[in-house]
Amino acid sequence: MSNPASMNIIGCGRVGKTLAYLWHRHRIIHVQGISNCSIASAQTAADFIGGGTACPPDKLQPADFTMIATGDSAIAACATQLANAGILRPGDTVFHCSGALSSEILAGLKPCGARVASVHPIKSFAEPAFAAASFSGTFCGIEGDPEATARLTPLFENIGGSPLPLRSETKPLYHAGMSISANYLVTLLQWGLDALEQAGLPPVTGLKILEPMVRNTIDNIFTLGPAKALTGPIARRDVATVSCHIDALQRWQPEFAKLYRALGQETLKLAQRHDSALPAQEQSMKEILTD
Repeated sequence: MSNPASMNIIGCGRVGKTLAYLWHRHRIIHVQGISNCSIASAQTAADFIGGGTACPPDKLQPADFTMIATGDSAIAACATQLANAGILRPGDTVFHCSGALSSEILAGLKPCGARVASVHPIKSFAEPAFAAASFSGTFCGIEGDPEATARLTPLFENIGGSPLPLRSETKPLYHAGMSISANYLVTLLQWGLDALEQAGLPPVTGLKILEPMVRNTIDNIFTLGPAKALTGPIARRDVATVSCHIDALQRWQPEFAKLYRALGQETLKLAQRHDSALPAQEQSMKEILTD
């Protein structure tokens, strides 16, 4: 049996630890050097993974793969540092895990003979142990040099990932869609909880009563599609109720009334994809949301 390919990891935080743990556990990758902001944090990552050696960037040794799993703002600097280290060999693969940035940010490594790519696992990595246990089935947006993506595809498939080919130029819009769908959902739920608390329901109670409704809504979205899953006063073109909401929000937090109107305009467009109302109802609803 051949030895597993070697990998260095630069910026081994929650994403890096999760992926490296899975590759190490399945004996797909030999985790080699781990370089973080501090030796202590790199050692913590190595302990979690069960392999790898904590070391400063200038002590990394040549490896078949190098994963840069830092924050987006540090990727370019890490690539420059890696190029200057002189450890890249022709055919080595370097990839980063950013959702917003394309592999072009690693283009400076190509003169070293490296093949570059980006792989973005579409998953929450809030807790690495849980993320590792639930990684199977995770879609992974991938783009870059054909040679690099060809090497990386089985690497992710063998830990349960499902590679999703992307075009480099679409990465920012792709990531914006992910952030809107996941991050803004959290923000909207907090806004709803704040409104319920203002109405006299403590946060613990608010979470309990929202959970079944939100879970049912999400199930309907993925079963029926967003337009058919939409319910509520805007879908019904209930102008009086929407007006009541806006008045209440205006008295409590005027900026929330503005946000309600802005989101309401998009919600009305979504409702119109599924069904239409009488012209007078449509116009009244549009007016109350744009006033």
